[in-house]
Amino acid sequence: MNPWVLVLLPFLLVLPCQAKPADGDKGAQQRLELGKKALAVVAAHIKDDDSEVRAQAAAVLGAAGNKAACAVLETMLQDRDKYVRIASAHALWELGSTAGLKTIYEIIKTAPAGKKTENAALAELKMISQNKIREKALETIAAMKGEKAVPTLLRMKNDDSGAIRDTAARELARLGREDEFAEFVEALKSGDEMLRYESASALSKICSRGAVAGLLALLEGEKTVRVRIAALDALKCEPGKKAAATMLLKLADDENPAIKYKAVAALAGIAEEPVKLKLAAIAAETTDIRLQLAAHKGLILAGVKGEVGVAERGYEAISPEVRIEALELLESFSAEESRPLLARAIEDDSVRVKLAAAQQIIKRFSKK
Repeated sequence: MNPWVLVLLPFLLVLPCQAKPADGDKGAQQRLELGKKALAVVAAHIKDDDSEVRAQAAAVLGAAGNKAACAVLETMLQDRDKYVRIASAHALWELGSTAGLKTIYEIIKTAPAGKKTENAALAELKMISQNKIREKALETIAAMKGEKAVPTLLRMKNDDSGAIRDTAARELARLGREDEFAEFVEALKSGDEMLRYESASALSKICSRGAVAGLLALLEGEKTVRVRIAALDALKCEPGKKAAATMLLKLADDENPAIKYKAVAALAGIAEEPVKLKLAAIAAETTDIRLQLAAHKGLILAGVKGEVGVAERGYEAISPEVRIEALELLESFSAEESRPLLARAIEDDSVRVKLAAAQQIIKRFSKK
């Protein structure tokens, strides 16, 4: 038996129906077996060779919400990969533990330094890579501590790295600093394509009310596909996106498949009748399963009853990313409706899909 299963055994002890199910209680027995498989999947990948998989396994343990995982996550704070350490610290925080805070702060304050023997190009690449890690750590501490992270973010606005300064400004805007937010909105008007793209991308993470007018103005005149996609991502999470419904409906018919998909995704949750009619038509007519998933999710978020069969069809996709999107749609359905597809997904060839299924199983079928 994988030794990590023994460490995580308390998860099993709180799964519903952990006691022997009554005779004939087939559903309870199936949930029990599914929970065991989910636990085994997570345990099997805590020490995976792929650092991204280890980080995802840590995130699953944090999202599952059971403090029994703290011991395992504290061990993962010593992982050789800093991204895994960050994911483990965040997971611990979600479980009510501050054990990972020191790890996060150490990563933030460790500024990159090149060696004199390295050539300039290599030194620059290493600096960019190390600052990316620091960006992730800074973003994570802001997500963990909220307003209490403001002093740290203000200090990091004086960092030597422009990328770190930008990350600090973005997180301050996300936490409600209007002056920082206004600068990102103003940058949407820039004549520099890169700046327009970066500001729209930042707004897609800030997700605060007040950017709709700027994003609509950008979409009216923007020709670059990547900037338009970033703007649509920003509208997707904008609390005031109802005001953008007309533009989004127009772009839901765009000739570019990527623009069309992003527009449909951004319409999700707008409960106006024209939007619901458009999403229903797309869901019924499109042969693009990813677009169908997005339209169906939008309808559900607008209060329309969903069909679990759409998620089942989405799971037949070749792409692991689309299969994961199909699993995400399952969260809108009952445990019993979702269980058959989750049982398939926990056996998926893709580790990412298996872990996504494991997270949902543990989170939905366990008692905290």
